[in-house]
Amino acid sequence: MSTTVRDVNLAFAARRLAIELPYPEDWGVLDLQILEKKDTGRAVRVLLAVELLRAGQRIRDLCFLEGEVERDKSAAPVEDPGAMRTADLLPLRENPGFESEAQTLAYLRLAFSSLLREHDYRIEAHPDADLYATLGQRGFFLLLATRCDAAAGDQAEKLVGLRRKHKHLHDYGLLLPAFQEPLGVPLSRQETWVAAHADRLSAHRIGVYGVDNLDPNRIYPFTVYPQVRGLLRYFVATSRQWQDVRARYLLARENAGGSR
Repeated sequence: MSTTVRDVNLAFAARRLAIELPYPEDWGVLDLQILEKKDTGRAVRVLLAVELLRAGQRIRDLCFLEGEVERDKSAAPVEDPGAMRTADLLPLRENPGFESEAQTLAYLRLAFSSLLREHDYRIEAHPDADLYATLGQRGFFLLLATRCDAAAGDQAEKLVGLRRKHKHLHDYGLLLPAFQEPLGVPLSRQETWVAAHADRLSAHRIGVYGVDNLDPNRIYPFTVYPQVRGLLRYFVATSRQWQDVRARYLLARENAGGSR
């Protein structure tokens, strides 16, 4: 008899973990991998890659769980070092704006290339991509855009075509500046654009990534994450940072007399 969601949840409970898979108890669990785990005091946070079976249909999903854990008093918490980058950091910028479209694109390319190299990718040339890298047999196709506009929409559609051409064994992404108001696109319009395209791009496993305007070492995911473990852990970490960075940006703009 196959393992069910109920069996997995009972196993969590036996280990004194107050977490449960958020699926019906009678679904089968074909595979479960821990992609990230962090223990902090009495809490545990885990990112799981799960493969489920529902009425004969296989379902793959990412699942983030958080809950309390009962520990022996003598047991010390184990701290996860996290997924933040520590080597070969790029220098910070003083100005969130850019002098030209060429400078913007060069900045995006430099930032993502550095991230890929740190995770053992090899940067290569490819006629279908603005930036392309390989990790073994797996490629990463990236197209670049300076702002969320019609041109970015065209790039998004090209990525859909690339995914159909090169299939699911590779990763695909659209790379943009995280804050585009210095380029003439208000944050509200930028976020509306992302929301309007998110479902279609996510269905094709195409990521939209925003490079921080001041810190090229921080790149935020706005749709799906790549499935390579090192990059996945990195983007889980920066995804959590995004709301704080966004809130600080809005506060600084309000103090400076800006508007949405």
